[in-house]
Amino acid sequence: MTSPTAAATSYRRDALLVAVARMAPLGVQLLATPLVLDRLGDSAYAAWALMMTTINLLLTADLGVVGIMQRYHGIARGQQDARLGGRITASVLLVLAGLLVTVVALGPWISRGVLAVVDVPDAVRVDAALLFRHAGTLAVLQLVALAFSSYLAAHSRFIAVAVQSLAARAVLAGGIAWALLTDQGLPGLLLASFADAGVAVLLGVVLCRQHLLREVRRPTDRAQTRELWAYSWRNQLSALGFVAQRELDVVIAGVMLSTAALASVSAAAPLVAAACLAPTVLLTPVFTSLSVQAGRDPAGLAAAGASAERGWLRLVLPFGALALGVLPFAATAWLGPEVSAITPLAALLAAGFVVTLAGNARAVVVRAAGRPGIETRSYVVYAAVKIVAGVALAVVGGMLGLAAAGILASVAALVVLVRGSRGLVAPGSGVGPRELLGALALAAGTGALSFVVSRAVDGRWTTLVCLVVVAGAGAAVAAVPVLRARRAA
Repeated sequence: MTSPTAAATSYRRDALLVAVARMAPLGVQLLATPLVLDRLGDSAYAAWALMMTTINLLLTADLGVVGIMQRYHGIARGQQDARLGGRITASVLLVLAGLLVTVVALGPWISRGVLAVVDVPDAVRVDAALLFRHAGTLAVLQLVALAFSSYLAAHSRFIAVAVQSLAARAVLAGGIAWALLTDQGLPGLLLASFADAGVAVLLGVVLCRQHLLREVRRPTDRAQTRELWAYSWRNQLSALGFVAQRELDVVIAGVMLSTAALASVSAAAPLVAAACLAPTVLLTPVFTSLSVQAGRDPAGLAAAGASAERGWLRLVLPFGALALGVLPFAATAWLGPEVSAITPLAALLAAGFVVTLAGNARAVVVRAAGRPGIETRSYVVYAAVKIVAGVALAVVGGMLGLAAAGILASVAALVVLVRGSRGLVAPGSGVGPRELLGALALAAGTGALSFVVSRAVDGRWTTLVCLVVVAGAGAAVAAVPVLRARRAA
Protein backbone atom coordinates (compact mmCIF):
# COMPACT_ATOMS: atom_id res chain seq x y z
CA MET A 1 0.00 0.00 0.00
CA THR A 2 1.33 3.45 -0.90
CA SER A 3 2.29 5.51 2.16
CA PRO A 4 0.76 8.97 2.65
CA THR A 5 4.21 10.56 2.32
CA ALA A 6 4.89 8.77 -0.97
CA ALA A 7 1.42 9.67 -2.27
CA ALA A 8 1.94 13.35 -1.38
CA THR A 9 5.35 13.35 -3.07
CA SER A 10 3.88 11.74 -6.18
CA TYR A 11 1.06 14.28 -6.29
CA ARG A 12 3.45 17.22 -5.94
CA ARG A 13 5.62 15.87 -8.75
CA ASP A 14 2.66 15.20 -11.04
CA ALA A 15 1.07 18.56 -10.27
CA LEU A 16 4.34 20.35 -11.04
CA LEU A 17 4.69 18.52 -14.36
CA VAL A 18 1.11 19.34 -15.34
CA ALA A 19 1.60 22.96 -14.30
CA VAL A 20 4.67 23.23 -16.52
CA ALA A 21 2.86 21.59 -19.45
CA ARG A 22 -0.34 23.61 -19.21
CA MET A 23 1.30 26.96 -18.50
CA ALA A 24 3.90 26.70 -21.25
CA PRO A 25 1.58 27.89 -24.10
CA LEU A 26 0.28 30.77 -22.01
CA GLY A 27 3.79 31.60 -20.89
CA VAL A 28 5.01 31.90 -24.47
CA GLN A 29 2.05 34.07 -25.45
CA LEU A 30 2.46 36.35 -22.46
CA LEU A 31 6.21 36.68 -22.92
CA ALA A 32 5.62 37.51 -26.58
CA THR A 33 2.98 40.17 -25.83
CA PRO A 34 5.29 43.14 -25.13
CA LEU A 35 7.60 42.09 -27.97
CA VAL A 36 4.78 41.93 -30.51
CA LEU A 37 3.43 45.24 -29.28
CA ASP A 38 6.85 46.84 -29.61
CA ARG A 39 7.76 45.38 -33.03
CA LEU A 40 4.38 45.32 -34.80
CA GLY A 41 2.31 47.99 -33.02
CA ASP A 42 -1.03 47.85 -31.26
CA SER A 43 -3.09 47.29 -34.44
CA ALA A 44 -1.15 44.19 -35.49
CA TYR A 45 -1.05 42.98 -31.89
CA ALA A 46 -4.83 43.34 -31.61
CA ALA A 47 -5.23 41.20 -34.76
CA TRP A 48 -2.85 38.54 -33.41
CA ALA A 49 -4.59 38.54 -30.01
CA LEU A 50 -7.95 38.17 -31.73
CA MET A 51 -6.61 35.20 -33.70
CA MET A 52 -5.57 33.56 -30.43
CA THR A 53 -9.02 34.32 -29.02
CA THR A 54 -10.66 32.86 -32.13
CA ILE A 55 -8.56 29.69 -31.74
CA ASN A 56 -9.59 29.40 -28.08
CA LEU A 57 -13.23 29.79 -29.05
CA LEU A 58 -12.90 27.18 -31.81
CA LEU A 59 -11.09 24.85 -29.41
CA THR A 60 -14.44 24.39 -27.70
CA ALA A 61 -16.09 23.13 -30.91
CA ASP A 62 -14.77 19.60 -30.35
CA LEU A 63 -18.20 18.18 -29.49
CA GLY A 64 -16.83 17.47 -26.02
CA VAL A 65 -14.69 14.57 -27.20
CA VAL A 66 -11.39 15.79 -25.80
CA GLY A 67 -13.02 16.32 -22.41
CA ILE A 68 -14.09 12.68 -22.25
CA MET A 69 -10.59 11.31 -22.89
CA GLN A 70 -9.23 11.74 -19.40
CA ARG A 71 -12.41 10.78 -17.55
CA TYR A 72 -13.26 7.63 -19.50
CA HIS A 73 -9.67 6.49 -19.81
CA GLY A 74 -9.48 6.95 -16.02
CA ILE A 75 -12.61 4.81 -15.62
CA ALA A 76 -11.21 2.19 -18.01
CA ARG A 77 -8.02 2.19 -15.98
CA GLY A 78 -9.99 1.75 -12.74
CA GLN A 79 -11.88 -1.17 -14.31
CA GLN A 80 -8.66 -2.53 -15.88
CA ASP A 81 -10.32 -2.58 -19.32
CA ALA A 82 -7.73 -1.79 -22.02
CA ARG A 83 -10.17 -2.54 -24.84
CA LEU A 84 -12.55 0.18 -23.63
CA GLY A 85 -9.67 2.66 -23.67
CA GLY A 86 -8.79 1.72 -27.24
CA ARG A 87 -12.38 2.17 -28.40
CA ILE A 88 -12.62 5.58 -26.74
CA THR A 89 -9.47 6.78 -28.49
CA ALA A 90 -10.68 5.46 -31.85
CA SER A 91 -14.01 7.30 -31.52
CA VAL A 92 -12.35 10.55 -30.46
CA LEU A 93 -9.84 10.52 -33.33
CA LEU A 94 -12.58 9.79 -35.88
CA VAL A 95 -14.61 12.78 -34.69
CA LEU A 96 -11.57 15.07 -34.71
CA ALA A 97 -10.64 13.97 -38.23
CA GLY A 98 -14.11 14.92 -39.45
CA LEU A 99 -13.89 18.21 -37.57
CA LEU A 100 -10.53 19.01 -39.19
CA VAL A 101 -11.96 18.57 -42.68
CA THR A 102 -14.92 20.78 -41.76
CA VAL A 103 -12.91 23.72 -40.39
CA VAL A 104 -10.48 23.68 -43.30
CA ALA A 105 -13.44 23.99 -45.67
CA LEU A 106 -15.07 26.71 -43.55
CA GLY A 107 -11.87 28.75 -43.15
CA PRO A 108 -12.87 31.60 -45.52
CA TRP A 109 -16.29 31.94 -43.87
CA ILE A 110 -14.75 31.97 -40.39
CA SER A 111 -12.45 34.79 -41.51
CA ARG A 112 -15.28 36.82 -43.02
CA GLY A 113 -17.44 36.30 -39.94
CA VAL A 114 -14.76 37.58 -37.59
CA LEU A 115 -13.95 40.59 -39.78
CA ALA A 116 -17.65 41.40 -40.08
CA VAL A 117 -18.04 41.96 -36.34
CA VAL A 118 -14.58 43.23 -35.37
CA ASP A 119 -13.16 46.60 -36.38
CA VAL A 120 -9.71 45.76 -37.75
CA PRO A 121 -7.59 48.68 -39.05
CA ASP A 122 -7.09 48.70 -42.82
CA ALA A 123 -3.30 48.51 -42.44
CA VAL A 124 -3.49 44.95 -41.07
CA ARG A 125 -6.83 43.79 -42.51
CA VAL A 126 -5.34 41.53 -45.21
CA ASP A 127 -2.97 39.80 -42.78
CA ALA A 128 -5.75 39.54 -40.20
CA ALA A 129 -7.97 37.78 -42.75
CA LEU A 130 -5.16 35.26 -43.33
CA LEU A 131 -4.86 34.60 -39.60
CA PHE A 132 -8.58 34.08 -39.07
CA ARG A 133 -8.85 31.82 -42.13
CA HIS A 134 -6.42 29.33 -40.60
CA ALA A 135 -7.52 29.71 -36.98
CA GLY A 136 -9.90 26.74 -37.20
CA THR A 137 -7.25 24.42 -38.63
CA LEU A 138 -4.85 25.40 -35.87
CA ALA A 139 -7.53 24.85 -33.26
CA VAL A 140 -8.33 21.29 -34.37
CA LEU A 141 -4.65 20.35 -34.63
CA GLN A 142 -4.27 21.52 -31.05
CA LEU A 143 -7.33 19.45 -30.11
CA VAL A 144 -5.69 16.33 -31.53
CA ALA A 145 -2.58 17.09 -29.49
CA LEU A 146 -4.74 17.64 -26.40
CA ALA A 147 -6.48 14.31 -26.96
CA PHE A 148 -3.12 12.53 -26.81
CA SER A 149 -2.13 14.61 -23.77
CA SER A 150 -5.38 13.66 -22.02
CA TYR A 151 -4.68 9.96 -22.63
CA LEU A 152 -1.21 10.37 -21.12
CA ALA A 153 -2.64 12.22 -18.10
CA ALA A 154 -5.31 9.56 -17.52
CA HIS A 155 -2.52 6.99 -17.27
CA SER A 156 -0.44 9.23 -14.96
CA ARG A 157 2.28 9.69 -17.58
CA PHE A 158 2.82 13.29 -16.58
CA ILE A 159 6.46 13.41 -17.63
CA ALA A 160 5.34 12.62 -21.18
CA VAL A 161 2.66 15.33 -20.92
CA ALA A 162 5.33 17.86 -19.98
CA VAL A 163 7.72 16.72 -22.72
CA GLN A 164 5.05 17.06 -25.41
CA SER A 165 4.06 20.55 -24.30
CA LEU A 166 7.53 21.95 -23.67
CA ALA A 167 8.95 20.73 -26.97
CA ALA A 168 6.07 22.21 -28.97
CA ARG A 169 6.19 25.50 -27.07
CA ALA A 170 9.95 25.75 -27.60
CA VAL A 171 9.25 25.55 -31.33
CA LEU A 172 6.55 28.22 -30.95
CA ALA A 173 8.88 30.55 -29.05
CA GLY A 174 11.59 30.09 -31.65
CA GLY A 175 9.10 30.71 -34.45
CA ILE A 176 7.84 33.93 -32.85
CA ALA A 177 11.41 35.15 -32.36
CA TRP A 178 12.21 34.38 -36.00
CA ALA A 179 9.08 36.16 -37.21
CA LEU A 180 9.81 39.30 -35.20
CA LEU A 181 13.56 39.46 -35.84
CA THR A 182 13.18 38.96 -39.59
CA ASP A 183 10.18 41.29 -39.93
CA GLN A 184 7.87 38.54 -41.16
CA GLY A 185 4.94 40.22 -39.41
CA LEU A 186 1.62 38.47 -38.83
CA PRO A 187 2.17 35.77 -41.52
CA GLY A 188 5.36 34.80 -39.69
CA LEU A 189 3.47 34.47 -36.41
CA LEU A 190 0.96 32.25 -38.22
CA LEU A 191 3.74 29.94 -39.42
CA ALA A 192 5.07 29.76 -35.86
CA SER A 193 1.63 28.64 -34.67
CA PHE A 194 1.46 25.92 -37.33
CA ALA A 195 4.91 24.65 -36.34
CA ASP A 196 3.80 24.51 -32.71
CA ALA A 197 0.64 22.53 -33.51
CA GLY A 198 2.43 20.15 -35.87
CA VAL A 199 5.14 19.28 -33.36
CA ALA A 200 2.55 18.78 -30.59
CA VAL A 201 0.57 16.31 -32.74
CA LEU A 202 3.68 14.44 -33.91
CA LEU A 203 5.00 14.05 -30.37
CA GLY A 204 1.56 12.92 -29.20
CA VAL A 205 1.59 10.13 -31.77
CA VAL A 206 5.09 9.07 -30.74
CA LEU A 207 4.35 9.09 -27.01
CA CYS A 208 1.07 7.18 -27.45
CA ARG A 209 2.35 4.80 -30.13
CA GLN A 210 1.99 1.60 -28.10
CA HIS A 211 -1.61 2.43 -27.24
CA LEU A 212 -2.37 3.35 -30.86
CA LEU A 213 -0.75 0.22 -32.29
CA ARG A 214 -1.90 -2.37 -29.73
CA GLU A 215 -5.21 -1.21 -28.29
CA VAL A 216 -6.93 1.04 -30.83
CA ARG A 217 -8.87 -1.32 -33.07
CA ARG A 218 -12.44 -0.07 -33.53
CA PRO A 219 -14.78 2.62 -32.15
CA THR A 220 -17.12 2.20 -29.22
CA ASP A 221 -20.26 0.09 -29.64
CA ARG A 222 -23.74 1.59 -29.73
CA ALA A 223 -24.38 1.55 -25.97
CA GLN A 224 -20.94 2.93 -25.18
CA THR A 225 -21.33 5.61 -27.83
CA ARG A 226 -24.66 6.72 -26.37
CA GLU A 227 -23.06 7.08 -22.93
CA LEU A 228 -20.04 8.92 -24.31
CA TRP A 229 -22.14 11.32 -26.35
CA ALA A 230 -24.48 12.02 -23.43
CA TYR A 231 -21.44 13.02 -21.39
CA SER A 232 -19.60 14.76 -24.21
CA TRP A 233 -22.45 17.07 -25.16
CA ARG A 234 -22.79 18.26 -21.57
CA ASN A 235 -19.02 18.57 -21.35
CA GLN A 236 -19.06 20.57 -24.60
CA LEU A 237 -21.36 23.14 -23.07
CA SER A 238 -19.09 23.34 -20.04
CA ALA A 239 -16.12 23.90 -22.34
CA LEU A 240 -17.95 26.70 -24.11
CA GLY A 241 -18.64 28.28 -20.75
CA PHE A 242 -15.01 28.00 -19.70
CA VAL A 243 -13.83 29.76 -22.83
CA ALA A 244 -16.55 32.37 -22.42
CA GLN A 245 -15.14 32.99 -18.97
CA ARG A 246 -11.70 33.71 -20.41
CA GLU A 247 -12.46 35.25 -23.77
CA LEU A 248 -15.71 37.23 -23.51
CA ASP A 249 -13.86 40.34 -22.34
CA VAL A 250 -11.84 40.43 -25.57
CA VAL A 251 -14.85 39.60 -27.75
CA ILE A 252 -17.10 42.27 -26.23
CA ALA A 253 -14.26 44.79 -26.29
CA GLY A 254 -13.65 44.02 -29.97
CA VAL A 255 -17.30 44.68 -30.80
CA MET A 256 -18.04 47.66 -28.53
CA LEU A 257 -14.85 49.52 -27.63
CA SER A 258 -12.17 51.50 -29.44
CA THR A 259 -8.99 49.98 -30.86
CA ALA A 260 -6.98 51.44 -27.96
CA ALA A 261 -9.35 49.91 -25.39
CA LEU A 262 -9.32 46.60 -27.28
CA ALA A 263 -5.51 46.58 -27.17
CA SER A 264 -5.59 47.13 -23.38
CA VAL A 265 -8.19 44.41 -22.80
CA SER A 266 -6.46 42.01 -25.24
CA ALA A 267 -3.15 42.52 -23.44
CA ALA A 268 -4.44 42.44 -19.85
CA ALA A 269 -7.17 39.76 -19.99
CA PRO A 270 -4.97 36.80 -21.10
CA LEU A 271 -2.23 37.82 -18.67
CA VAL A 272 -4.59 38.12 -15.69
CA ALA A 273 -6.51 34.96 -16.61
CA ALA A 274 -3.30 32.96 -16.98
CA ALA A 275 -1.94 34.19 -13.65
CA CYS A 276 -5.16 33.87 -11.64
CA LEU A 277 -6.26 30.53 -13.07
CA ALA A 278 -2.76 29.01 -13.11
CA PRO A 279 -3.39 26.78 -10.05
CA THR A 280 -6.21 25.05 -11.95
CA VAL A 281 -3.62 22.86 -13.68
CA LEU A 282 -2.87 21.33 -10.28
CA LEU A 283 -6.29 19.69 -10.43
CA THR A 284 -5.38 17.46 -13.37
CA PRO A 285 -3.90 14.68 -11.18
CA VAL A 286 -6.88 15.14 -8.85
CA PHE A 287 -9.27 14.59 -11.77
CA THR A 288 -7.37 11.45 -12.74
CA SER A 289 -7.60 10.16 -9.16
CA LEU A 290 -11.31 11.00 -8.85
CA SER A 291 -12.10 9.40 -12.24
CA VAL A 292 -10.33 6.19 -11.21
CA GLN A 293 -12.28 6.37 -7.93
CA ALA A 294 -15.53 6.69 -9.88
CA GLY A 295 -14.68 3.58 -11.86
CA ARG A 296 -13.46 1.56 -8.88
CA ASP A 297 -15.67 2.71 -5.94
CA PRO A 298 -18.32 5.35 -6.79
CA ALA A 299 -19.64 5.38 -3.22
CA GLY A 300 -16.43 6.91 -1.93
CA LEU A 301 -16.42 9.77 -4.43
CA ALA A 302 -18.26 12.28 -2.20
CA ALA A 303 -15.73 11.95 0.63
CA ALA A 304 -12.82 12.10 -1.79
CA GLY A 305 -14.34 15.18 -3.42
CA ALA A 306 -14.77 16.93 -0.06
CA SER A 307 -11.16 16.25 0.83
CA ALA A 308 -10.00 17.59 -2.53
CA GLU A 309 -12.08 20.77 -2.20
CA ARG A 310 -10.92 21.41 1.36
CA GLY A 311 -7.27 21.23 0.34
CA TRP A 312 -7.99 23.32 -2.74
CA LEU A 313 -9.58 26.20 -0.83
CA ARG A 314 -6.69 26.32 1.62
CA LEU A 315 -4.38 26.82 -1.36
CA VAL A 316 -6.61 29.20 -3.29
CA LEU A 317 -7.29 31.71 -0.51
CA PRO A 318 -3.68 32.90 -0.02
CA PHE A 319 -2.96 32.61 -3.74
CA GLY A 320 -5.97 34.74 -4.60
CA ALA A 321 -4.92 37.32 -2.00
CA LEU A 322 -1.46 37.58 -3.57
CA ALA A 323 -2.98 37.83 -7.05
CA LEU A 324 -5.21 40.71 -6.00
CA GLY A 325 -2.44 42.48 -4.14
CA VAL A 326 0.45 42.19 -6.60
CA LEU A 327 -0.80 41.26 -10.07
CA PRO A 328 -2.42 44.59 -11.10
CA PHE A 329 0.84 46.47 -10.52
CA ALA A 330 2.95 43.71 -12.10
CA ALA A 331 0.74 43.70 -15.20
CA THR A 332 1.20 47.45 -15.59
CA ALA A 333 4.98 47.14 -15.34
CA TRP A 334 5.12 44.15 -17.69
CA LEU A 335 2.90 45.51 -20.47
CA GLY A 336 4.48 48.97 -20.43
CA PRO A 337 3.15 52.33 -21.58
CA GLU A 338 1.86 51.10 -24.95
CA VAL A 339 -1.46 50.20 -23.31
CA SER A 340 -3.38 52.31 -20.76
CA ALA A 341 -5.29 51.92 -17.48
CA ILE A 342 -3.88 48.44 -16.87
CA THR A 343 -3.75 48.62 -13.04
CA PRO A 344 -7.49 49.13 -12.40
CA LEU A 345 -8.39 46.90 -15.35
CA ALA A 346 -6.22 44.05 -14.08
CA ALA A 347 -7.55 44.47 -10.52
CA LEU A 348 -11.16 44.08 -11.63
CA LEU A 349 -10.37 41.17 -13.93
CA ALA A 350 -8.38 39.44 -11.18
CA ALA A 351 -11.26 39.70 -8.69
CA GLY A 352 -13.59 37.88 -11.06
CA PHE A 353 -11.07 35.16 -11.92
CA VAL A 354 -10.24 34.53 -8.24
CA VAL A 355 -13.93 33.90 -7.51
CA THR A 356 -13.98 31.44 -10.41
CA LEU A 357 -10.83 29.76 -9.12
CA ALA A 358 -12.51 29.01 -5.78
CA GLY A 359 -15.07 26.74 -7.47
CA ASN A 360 -12.74 24.79 -9.74
CA ALA A 361 -12.24 21.82 -7.40
CA ARG A 362 -16.00 21.32 -7.18
CA ALA A 363 -16.22 21.51 -10.95
CA VAL A 364 -13.67 18.68 -11.18
CA VAL A 365 -15.75 16.58 -8.78
CA VAL A 366 -18.93 16.94 -10.83
CA ARG A 367 -17.03 16.02 -14.01
CA ALA A 368 -15.56 12.92 -12.38
CA ALA A 369 -19.05 11.98 -11.17
CA GLY A 370 -20.35 12.15 -14.74
CA ARG A 371 -22.55 15.18 -14.00
CA PRO A 372 -21.04 17.97 -16.14
CA GLY A 373 -24.52 19.39 -16.63
CA ILE A 374 -24.19 21.04 -13.21
CA GLU A 375 -21.07 22.86 -14.34
CA THR A 376 -22.76 23.69 -17.62
CA ARG A 377 -25.60 25.46 -15.84
CA SER A 378 -23.13 27.57 -13.90
CA TYR A 379 -21.38 28.58 -17.12
CA VAL A 380 -24.68 29.44 -18.79
CA VAL A 381 -25.43 31.75 -15.90
CA TYR A 382 -21.92 33.21 -16.16
CA ALA A 383 -22.23 33.89 -19.88
CA ALA A 384 -25.71 35.41 -19.54
CA VAL A 385 -24.71 37.73 -16.71
CA LYS A 386 -21.42 38.61 -18.39
CA ILE A 387 -23.00 39.52 -21.71
CA VAL A 388 -25.94 41.47 -20.30
CA ALA A 389 -24.02 43.23 -17.54
CA GLY A 390 -20.88 43.54 -19.67
CA VAL A 391 -22.64 45.33 -22.50
CA ALA A 392 -24.49 47.63 -20.11
CA LEU A 393 -21.44 48.45 -17.99
CA ALA A 394 -19.18 48.83 -21.04
CA VAL A 395 -21.54 51.55 -22.31
CA VAL A 396 -21.35 53.32 -18.94
CA GLY A 397 -17.79 52.63 -17.82
CA GLY A 398 -15.87 51.47 -20.88
CA MET A 399 -13.35 48.69 -20.40
CA LEU A 400 -13.43 49.03 -16.60
CA GLY A 401 -17.19 48.53 -16.59
CA LEU A 402 -16.74 45.49 -18.82
CA ALA A 403 -14.18 44.03 -16.39
CA ALA A 404 -16.43 44.71 -13.39
CA ALA A 405 -19.17 42.64 -15.01
CA GLY A 406 -16.90 39.62 -14.69
CA ILE A 407 -17.10 39.81 -10.89
CA LEU A 408 -20.91 39.71 -10.95
CA ALA A 409 -20.89 36.84 -13.44
CA SER A 410 -18.35 34.80 -11.44
CA VAL A 411 -20.30 35.13 -8.18
CA ALA A 412 -23.55 34.10 -9.87
CA ALA A 413 -21.88 31.09 -11.51
CA LEU A 414 -20.28 29.95 -8.24
CA VAL A 415 -23.63 30.05 -6.42
CA VAL A 416 -25.23 27.87 -9.12
CA LEU A 417 -22.32 25.39 -9.07
CA VAL A 418 -22.28 24.98 -5.28
CA ARG A 419 -26.05 24.62 -4.97
CA GLY A 420 -26.25 22.12 -7.82
CA SER A 421 -23.49 19.85 -6.49
CA ARG A 422 -24.44 19.63 -2.82
CA GLY A 423 -25.22 15.92 -3.03
CA LEU A 424 -21.93 15.08 -4.76
CA VAL A 425 -19.56 16.53 -2.16
CA ALA A 426 -19.66 15.48 1.49
CA PRO A 427 -20.27 18.26 4.07
CA GLY A 428 -17.37 20.01 5.74
CA SER A 429 -15.34 20.96 2.68
CA GLY A 430 -15.25 24.72 3.29
CA VAL A 431 -12.95 27.05 5.22
CA GLY A 432 -13.58 29.14 8.30
CA PRO A 433 -13.76 32.90 8.92
CA ARG A 434 -10.18 32.98 10.22
CA GLU A 435 -8.83 31.84 6.87
CA LEU A 436 -11.02 34.39 5.04
CA LEU A 437 -9.90 37.27 7.25
CA GLY A 438 -6.28 36.21 6.89
CA ALA A 439 -6.60 36.25 3.11
CA LEU A 440 -8.15 39.73 3.14
CA ALA A 441 -5.33 41.02 5.36
CA LEU A 442 -2.75 39.45 3.05
CA ALA A 443 -4.35 41.08 -0.01
CA ALA A 444 -4.44 44.49 1.69
CA GLY A 445 -0.84 44.26 2.89
CA THR A 446 0.68 43.13 -0.38
CA GLY A 447 -1.49 45.62 -2.28
CA ALA A 448 -0.19 48.50 -0.17
CA LEU A 449 3.43 47.42 -0.63
CA SER A 450 2.93 46.94 -4.37
CA PHE A 451 1.46 50.44 -4.66
CA VAL A 452 4.51 51.90 -2.91
CA VAL A 453 6.84 49.97 -5.22
CA SER A 454 5.00 51.16 -8.32
CA ARG A 455 5.38 54.76 -7.23
CA ALA A 456 8.89 54.69 -5.78
CA VAL A 457 10.75 52.45 -8.25
CA ASP A 458 11.66 53.32 -11.83
CA GLY A 459 12.27 50.89 -14.69
CA ARG A 460 10.27 47.86 -15.83
CA TRP A 461 12.61 45.12 -14.69
CA THR A 462 13.53 46.73 -11.37
CA THR A 463 9.84 47.21 -10.60
CA LEU A 464 9.04 43.61 -11.51
CA VAL A 465 11.85 42.28 -9.35
CA CYS A 466 10.62 44.32 -6.38
CA LEU A 467 7.07 43.06 -6.92
CA VAL A 468 8.33 39.48 -7.01
CA VAL A 469 9.97 40.14 -3.64
CA VAL A 470 6.66 41.47 -2.30
CA ALA A 471 4.86 38.36 -3.58
CA GLY A 472 7.52 36.11 -2.07
CA ALA A 473 7.23 37.82 1.29
CA GLY A 474 3.46 37.47 1.16
CA ALA A 475 3.75 33.78 0.30
CA ALA A 476 6.13 33.28 3.24
CA VAL A 477 3.63 34.92 5.60
CA ALA A 478 0.82 32.73 4.22
CA ALA A 479 2.94 29.60 4.69
CA VAL A 480 3.53 30.20 8.43
CA PRO A 481 0.18 28.80 9.70
CA VAL A 482 0.48 25.82 7.35
CA LEU A 483 3.92 24.95 8.69
CA ARG A 484 2.72 25.37 12.27
CA ALA A 485 -0.20 23.01 11.64
CA ARG A 486 2.14 20.39 10.19
CA ARG A 487 4.48 20.62 13.16
CA ALA A 488 1.57 20.31 15.56
CA ALA A 489 0.36 17.22 13.71
